Amino acid sequence: MTVSPRLSPRLAQDQRGASVPEFALILIPLCLILFGGLDMGYQIYVRSVLLGAMERATRLTTLQTVDSTAVEDDIEATVQRLAPNATVRTTKGSFLQYSQINAMERLTKDSNNNGTLDSGDCWEDVDDNGERNVVTEGKTGIGGADDIVRYNTVVTYDRIVPIYRFVGIGNSVTLTATTMTRRQPYELQSVLTPKCKA
Repeated sequence: MTVSPRLSPRLAQDQRGASVPEFALILIPLCLILFGGLDMGYQIYVRSVLLGAMERATRLTTLQTVDSTAVEDDIEATVQRLAPNATVRTTKGSFLQYSQINAMERLTKDSNNNGTLDSGDCWEDVDDNGERNVVTEGKTGIGGADDIVRYNTVVTYDRIVPIYRFVGIGNSVTLTATTMTRRQPYELQSVLTPKCKA
């Protein structure tokens, strides 16, 4: 840092404030890195808590006497202990077999062998919606004995530091977690009754 020689010689030789401009230059990037790390660490922590709650839900769902609403409430309560204002939305669906997940419902009767559902044809309505389609959600609920249950949870919360104003990211964070399990075979698994198109 240079000082005009017309100022007092003592002030011109003083080097104590020379690092202030350099510190001012690195302060903003340093704060962005620190706040970004804090925000990322918090996001990772919330995600790990969410995954832990989902694992607990998986273990509870295998039991015969489980209350699926209590399981969903437990997931929400666990996440909201860490992120009190978070929105937690959980959906659940059941399948008879793993092969039915994200697959087209199987035709059981195809009168003209064209692979499409025509009048008089029958199909396994896995998701019980009355239409032949690719099964993504499964039948609503947790199903019965020996069924596969899939929980999907979406958590949305506001960022804890206002870093989004500086780096162009959204104000909120959305985390998604999915888990699947097969319920205990405490009785015979139900069998799908084919539905037929009129």
